[in-house]
Amino acid sequence: MRTKIKKIIQILALIGLFAAFMPGSYVLAIENFPLTAAADKIAPLKTLPAGFYQFNNLEIFKSPAVDEPPTTLEVIQRNEKSCVVYENGKTNLPLPCLFHNNENNVYLIQIEERTTLVGNNQEPALLSDFQAGEKINVLGWLAADSKTVRAAVVRSLAVKDFHQSFSGTIKKVTGDGFIITLSNGDEILVKTPIVEGAQVTVKGVFDKVNNTINSVLSILIRPTIVILEKPVAEPETPPAAPSTRPSTLFKNFLRVFGL
Repeated sequence: MRTKIKKIIQILALIGLFAAFMPGSYVLAIENFPLTAAADKIAPLKTLPAGFYQFNNLEIFKSPAVDEPPTTLEVIQRNEKSCVVYENGKTNLPLPCLFHNNENNVYLIQIEERTTLVGNNQEPALLSDFQAGEKINVLGWLAADSKTVRAAVVRSLAVKDFHQSFSGTIKKVTGDGFIITLSNGDEILVKTPIVEGAQVTVKGVFDKVNNTINSVLSILIRPTIVILEKPVAEPETPPAAPSTRPSTLFKNFLRVFGL
């Protein structure tokens, strides 16, 4: 009996030794081996999911390339502890800003014709009022790439006078400008910016024969920029050296020759 048990144990031992060298068992051992993947040591990217948010205190990195929508603003979201975003634009639903490796976030703000642009006090503003270095608040839809925001409202936080756009009918032209009547009946005096030295762009039909522009569609007047240059100091002319008076001997020499 003992001899049979001993033989059975020996056979099982041989089977186990043979199975240890089988390829299938080797692969199984690798699959069951606990791996520490390098990816586990890398911090996952932290980004907001797509949705409707309000972003505050974004800094304009690049001004708009054109004066009319559609265009884009490149902005920076600074990595600060006080940074929050508001889900669905509700100030009672603050969310902490998400950053990767303590880096700042960069967003592309898409401005369309339907985007509302306002100033610091909610007054209407133009696209040209938004300049690099200034801060803005943006309410809009964050895309799935977590970088692009289609803006519904863009508010400038800069304290300055903002430009506005008015449309009306010219009622009267004066020496100081012209009066326009708005659709609501209000009359506004527009001080003419057309002066000598002003830079203008005129769109119309050019008549080469008479050298005139007819059927004017628009007149774009740029602000006059005066650059004060420091006058260049002219080199001072050295005073002429005083002439030496001829000596008495030289005068007598001239007299001998009748000079």
